[in-house]
Amino acid sequence: MSAGTGGAVKLDAHGLMIQLPRGWSGRLFRRTGTVATLHAASYALPLRDGEFGDESTAAMPAGGVFLALTEYETGRGLEAGAGLFASKRIPLPLDPTRFGRDRLAHPRPGQLGMQHFFSASGRPLCLYVVMSGGRGVRRARLAALNHILGSLRISAPG
Repeated sequence: MSAGTGGAVKLDAHGLMIQLPRGWSGRLFRRTGTVATLHAASYALPLRDGEFGDESTAAMPAGGVFLALTEYETGRGLEAGAGLFASKRIPLPLDPTRFGRDRLAHPRPGQLGMQHFFSASGRPLCLYVVMSGGRGVRRARLAALNHILGSLRISAPG
């Protein structure tokens, strides 16, 4: 399921639901098995991309923000609620000091990122956020992002 950049929209598929404001684009998809990924951005997203948005972050305009919420498959020692995925929630509001160049999957000039691993409804997940722009722009984008993530609902698998 995907949404364009027209009016405000609700994305709801694969046990994930989120509200995106006007001007944002987003998509929910599954590539294999039962794992789901959510992409949302303050700009138009490319039609195809990897789980952590290599194409999306490469296309990010100045002052843009991108988020990916990616589910991991359990098994082979990976378990929801344990180890890296022990946290039970996204810590809102997001702490701006958690963003840095060294936290980007694909470092690019002018971009800062953060990752947070957690479990919700028995699902191991990673929230990955990339922002660009000056401090004031990032602060405004962070406020919008906190509001958007506050609308996120995660249901149990199946």
